[in-house]
Amino acid sequence: MKKRFEDQGQPIEQFSDLFLVRCPRCEACARVTLKEPPPIGKSALFSPRRVTCRQCGYSKDWQGKSIARFGTYDWYFRLPLWLQTTCCGESFWAFNNAHLDFIEDFVGAELRGNALHHHALATRLPGWMVQAKNRDEIMKAIARLKATLD
Repeated sequence: MKKRFEDQGQPIEQFSDLFLVRCPRCEACARVTLKEPPPIGKSALFSPRRVTCRQCGYSKDWQGKSIARFGTYDWYFRLPLWLQTTCCGESFWAFNNAHLDFIEDFVGAELRGNALHHHALATRLPGWMVQAKNRDEIMKAIARLKATLD
């Protein structure tokens, strides 16, 4: 039986509670997390964040009014993402393991259900990533990135 991906309509923001980044001090894997959960009913998008590195002890807080939502950097401190590599001649990245698992489930599926919402992450993946001819190379890139998490 062919593997199937059923879109649940997750937006990319669903994966933005944790960013794995390169520590600006020692280059190890650091974490950008919420300092505290937002009040009920309030979006976490602009909630205070903290970057911490377990390797060297680096720590810095963010409380801002704007974010930079683009590719290979976290949205708050603009630090390079830990989970990034080149794949199919393109930049391939993920915020964290859950984001990487989502991409793996999507790419690895031979059958993909329709997107539930036009803001769903599954509808926002780049064209090269959804092409079946790139599946094997993308799955190898995912395995390489997962190996950096051990």
